[in-house]
Amino acid sequence: MLRQDVGTVETVVPKRDDAAEARRGQLTHRLRQLEHATAQGFTLTHTAVLEGEHDATFVDTLTQGRSL
Repeated sequence: MLRQDVGTVETVVPKRDDAAEARRGQLTHRLRQLEHATAQGFTLTHTAVLEGEHDATFVDTLTQGRSL
């Protein structure tokens, strides 16, 4: 039997032109979280981007299958 764990990483990124440094920092933080998750055996299975007026929210879905 296989058990599947599911997790998400949510990252809010500002879209304003004057927020380039903050945007870069948020995207770097997202990358580090995804790298950590994959090092723990998770696989990135889906990414959705929710566009708002001032921000974009990345929702990354990760899964990990394990035998019981």
